[in-house]
Amino acid sequence: MPSFHLQSFLDAFPEVCRAKFGRTYDFARLERDFENLGRGERPLVARDVAKVFDPKATPFERYWSAPKEQELDRILKQNRILLAPLSPRPVELVRRLIDLFRSTGTASIILRFTHPSRFGIISSPVLNLLQIYRANNADLYLAYCEELEQWCRHFAMPSVAATEMALWTFYQLTEGGARTRGGERALKDFEADVWVQRRRLSHVLHPFIKRYGPLELARLLSEEHTNLAAMIAGEEYERLLRAASARRYPGVSLRKEKWAQDLIHRLSADGLIEPGQQTALQEVWAIRNRAVHAAEVKPTSAEVEKMLDFIESMAWLRQI
Repeated sequence: MPSFHLQSFLDAFPEVCRAKFGRTYDFARLERDFENLGRGERPLVARDVAKVFDPKATPFERYWSAPKEQELDRILKQNRILLAPLSPRPVELVRRLIDLFRSTGTASIILRFTHPSRFGIISSPVLNLLQIYRANNADLYLAYCEELEQWCRHFAMPSVAATEMALWTFYQLTEGGARTRGGERALKDFEADVWVQRRRLSHVLHPFIKRYGPLELARLLSEEHTNLAAMIAGEEYERLLRAASARRYPGVSLRKEKWAQDLIHRLSADGLIEPGQQTALQEVWAIRNRAVHAAEVKPTSAEVEKMLDFIESMAWLRQI
């Protein structure tokens, strides 16, 4: 199975910067300049912000507007901001910096150079790679950094900041308009990496799974991913049949290949369901089988909708 190697993109960061910006940057030097801020030895001052927007030191002025130094100096003298010690989830500090700069990007730059082990610079390319979404800027940035930390651990990267740099470089080489043959191979490895895609998918699906039950989720998927919707609905249908069997016929084995058909026939033979219900139960099981067993003729969207309507109406089965 292909393996995605994130470290190689951190190594390529200087080369990509030279190609994109015409020069390389010494971010490690800036990190050293911010070490006393990271220890809480002094408050943030305007010249710190000026340093990270110096075009000789970083490319950030291309993406965010640098605050006016005199005005920022006045504000920071009035509002003494210490960037350490950090709480486990420093949401108040993040909110304060975002409000101060009126920019999540600028706040992320300051935090990244002050605490590279905890923070990275927020950017649309890396957000898209991680598939992180939140309702407000502070929660978004913290979730972004927490996810970067997961990638940092998994790929044994030096820091959260280094992880973000590597992902930004990966984007530039694969989606940023300068794709190379190596970039195409890397993109395939990225798309084939099970851990990576599980992380990304979890962020996309979590809000839906948290809010919707299996049948509601299946209905949402019934047009775009019909077979997957049928499989999800089929699992819920099977659960209902097994529960009915356990209630009515305790001890009966459900390991036989045709257990569901046998159960439906027995329910009918015992007079517990009507002929029309027996037919509908069999039809829904047949749709489920076509989805689960990868039949040549997949369920249609209309069949899945019919399947869902029937399963949702099966309150009578719970009374058997």
